[in-house]
Amino acid sequence: MKIPKDQLFGPKNRDSEPLYALPARALAIGWLASAVVAIGIWPLIGPAVGFDARGTRWALIGAALAALIGGLGLLALMPWKPRRSGDLPTHWLAATTGRLLLIPGVAFLLYSATQPPDKPYVLGLAAASLALLVVEVPLIARAMLRQIALEESAARVSEASESSEG
Repeated sequence: MKIPKDQLFGPKNRDSEPLYALPARALAIGWLASAVVAIGIWPLIGPAVGFDARGTRWALIGAALAALIGGLGLLALMPWKPRRSGDLPTHWLAATTGRLLLIPGVAFLLYSATQPPDKPYVLGLAAASLALLVVEVPLIARAMLRQIALEESAARVSEASESSEG
């Protein structure tokens, strides 16, 4: 299959692409809230699901580790920096993939060094990772949709004013 040359290379001048920014403050608050919830639930539900004090402590450690790496992934994304519309989803996907690979990698190193109880530790890691995604995805999706709607609205107004002048 031959790919047309115009599809092999992006446009040389990308100035016409809109710049979008992510809601940095909302993402920071969302990260903090997800971390507090993911870490804070373990003293409450750990004993209820049968974890002893050591297991509950390792669930807390797992949640804190995943929350910390998740926060670093958000910082790596630099949500305050406006990006071209074609680049923003790629950067978000790369940051998310990076942290979802880094969390189990670092967790495995800590597990190998300390041999914690595996079930509480893994559940703590998973709870914090999922809590961040549950908060982050809707925030980013809403921000992107809002910015696209504003851009389309501005384009319609511009088209209407041009057609009324002509």
